[in-house]
Amino acid sequence: MPKLTFPNLRESFLFRDPRGRVIFWGGLLAVVLYATHALHLWGPLPEDRGFSFLSGSPTQGARLFSELGCSSCHALYGIGPKLGPDLGTSLPAGSSPVRIVADMWNHGPQMWQKMRDAQLGLPHITEQDALDLLSYLYVVRYMDVPGDLNKGRDLFSDKGCSKCHTLDGSTDGVGPDLGHLDAETPIVWAQRMWNHGEAMGGLMEKVDVSWPTFKGQEMLDLLSFLQKSSSGKRQEAGLLPATPSKGKALFVEKGCTACHAVNGEGATEGPDLGPRSAESPSIVQFAAEMWNHSPQMWTRMQKKEISRPQFAETEMADLIAYLYLVRYLEPVGRVDLGTEVFNAKHCSNCHGSDGNGGREGPSLARRQAYYASQLSYTMWSHGPEMYRRMREKNIPWPSLSESELLDLVAFLNSL
Repeated sequence: MPKLTFPNLRESFLFRDPRGRVIFWGGLLAVVLYATHALHLWGPLPEDRGFSFLSGSPTQGARLFSELGCSSCHALYGIGPKLGPDLGTSLPAGSSPVRIVADMWNHGPQMWQKMRDAQLGLPHITEQDALDLLSYLYVVRYMDVPGDLNKGRDLFSDKGCSKCHTLDGSTDGVGPDLGHLDAETPIVWAQRMWNHGEAMGGLMEKVDVSWPTFKGQEMLDLLSFLQKSSSGKRQEAGLLPATPSKGKALFVEKGCTACHAVNGEGATEGPDLGPRSAESPSIVQFAAEMWNHSPQMWTRMQKKEISRPQFAETEMADLIAYLYLVRYLEPVGRVDLGTEVFNAKHCSNCHGSDGNGGREGPSLARRQAYYASQLSYTMWSHGPEMYRRMREKNIPWPSLSESELLDLVAFLNSL
């Protein structure tokens, strides 16, 4: 086999002649600058960034809530000023965290005007700041599950939970007392339901309780009842920020890929965990789906000789953040309806009928996918100027429902 040889650069024109050295280092600098610009323009890969409300830091969000002046207008749980709505109010039943973004968007003009009247100035925030604030508002507004307490109380009995668990601090039950456990919140609930499912199955056999299943809002109702019955502390904030890239790795490490595909790539024994045509489940409903199918999943795992995985610390939060990123848990809108929203809400007046740019606004097509949570950043960074131009043209500020916002995001991702 002939020996490969490489030219000696130091003896070449590029290094012998001063002009050559200028050409070489100038060219190298150009390549580096271009690569740096490209990385800045494109940003990190989506799975490393994650535009889910779970990707922010609630602790940083709480700090920003005060520093940016949000607490000058908004109360939390009835404590504080009443200039704006109380942000401690739980989301309406059936709402997802996307509702928070829609509310912020819809009240943008009123917020900006009140901030000007109070001489607060319009704060400058980064995209990460927006995610941190969203994460904080998620913890504040979404931790109390909007379920039906009375139905939850009935389910606690009807589903056989009361045969093993007590709520009064006693130790008479087969399982642990649930009255003094740390109050269950959606992510913690999903993790505990999975981790303890196998052991609970064994105990249920002993007390002759069949494996209960939950449909519709039943798991939400049960969790709402348990939240009100527990005196423990909340843990959700300590699980965030979640990292979608870690969740993606866990999806493989925990053996999920042995049965589940994502967007058509992977095994087909279990359901595909990519975007759903039907309504996406909430985190609690996702926990219910895992619980309902746990016996079948364990049977398949045993046949494949896969050990049952356990989730520790932030692992379930990371996995859920990944499932939001691939849009299994984040609701997905319709492109055709999004096109209608884009035109009906006058977005096309500035950005062109196809979204690829007009005389007044830039093209909205981009390499990376849009996520609903990003519109909160767009509102703060570009909203005031957009609003000023719209007022000049007598165009009303568009109000978006939760579903309209999701349809609009679907349209933007089709560009």
